[in-house]
Amino acid sequence: MSDADKTVSKEKRSQTSGSPKQQDLAVNKSSGIGNPMTTDQGVKINDDHNTLKAGERGPSLLEDFIMREKITHFDHERIPERVVHARGSAAHGIFEVTRPIPEYT
Repeated sequence: MSDADKTVSKEKRSQTSGSPKQQDLAVNKSSGIGNPMTTDQGVKINDDHNTLKAGERGPSLLEDFIMREKITHFDHERIPERVVHARGSAAHGIFEVTRPIPEYT
């Protein structure tokens, strides 16, 4: 860490009030100002709030890779929990004939 970085980190600590933990976290925070928003591949994004549409009010297009990337991230945010007792419908047990049933055999 250079002397300039140490000076900046001390300034950040003095600007924040609160517990020592909050002061320590403030050193590692970044504002993100001046950094362009990019996709996972590093392509700059101008607008991430609108999607490509077929016509003015048409459906969203699958060609919009930025929208598909956002949906993929949203869909994979949480790992679903394991289903212990899976649902199903079936007969369980032993079939035992108690009387003759010639009409079915």
